[in-house]
Amino acid sequence: MFDMFWRAIAIGIGATVAMDLWAIFLHKAFGQPRPNWGPVGRWVWHLRDKVFHDDIGGAAPYAHEKALGWAFHYFVGIVYGIILVVLAGAGWLAAPTFLPAFILGIVTVGAGWFLLAPGMGAGLGPPKAAPPEGVRGGDTVLENVFWEGGLG
Repeated sequence: MFDMFWRAIAIGIGATVAMDLWAIFLHKAFGQPRPNWGPVGRWVWHLRDKVFHDDIGGAAPYAHEKALGWAFHYFVGIVYGIILVVLAGAGWLAAPTFLPAFILGIVTVGAGWFLLAPGMGAGLGPPKAAPPEGVRGGDTVLENVFWEGGLG
């Protein structure tokens, strides 16, 4: 059981690193902006008072919001790794397959669309992002890079 726990943590960290490497690739190859974890850190900091904001940029800044955002990004990755191992089981760890990671990748897109985006003021789905279709498609690809990175 303890071994499964540590392997789940390693999967979560490895998948998060894969996701970050993908973001670097997109930045270098296509000029896509790198993720800014500062607003996420600000949102996490203000969770004690409020979950949903009209615009997280209007919330009071926190001195270490970028570091908190990065830490939260990896925390969520670790939690997702644990969820995958709990749902897929020890047998999956012995012989990982694509489908459980892919399905969880699709499901976890919902966390960004229905909790993080509206929490930061981008709305459900997130319709206030520019362009929303590009963000939705990018989120779906990014989550699956995360999950397939966890298989490595």
